[in-house]
Amino acid sequence: MIDRTKRLEALFLQEINTIITKMTAAGNFGGFVTITAVRVAKDLATAKVYFSVFGSPEDKKKTQDQLSLLRKELGALLRHRLHLKRIPSFSFEYDDTPEQASRVESIFRVIEKEKEQDKSHE
Repeated sequence: MIDRTKRLEALFLQEINTIITKMTAAGNFGGFVTITAVRVAKDLATAKVYFSVFGSPEDKKKTQDQLSLLRKELGALLRHRLHLKRIPSFSFEYDDTPEQASRVESIFRVIEKEKEQDKSHE
């Protein structure tokens, strides 16, 4: 069952990214939207879709609102595309991992600059 769940998560990730990319190109979302992960529940009834947005806080809010409206439509689109017996009910959650990674990376750059300055003052 774990293998099936993982395969479904990968399939949903790919398909949802395709749909969202087309909608982003059409201007339906604020900023640049990326689906970062999909986690399907053990009973296959629900799935959490994690997304990130490259843009302003307003873009994030607009995207969250649009994705919430898209929930039912997404299930119908996937049902037609995938021909699966059961499509889970999707919920969307913002994934701030890319932002955190960017912050950590900038901290490392500052530390590296400080080390270089210390070496040049010796």
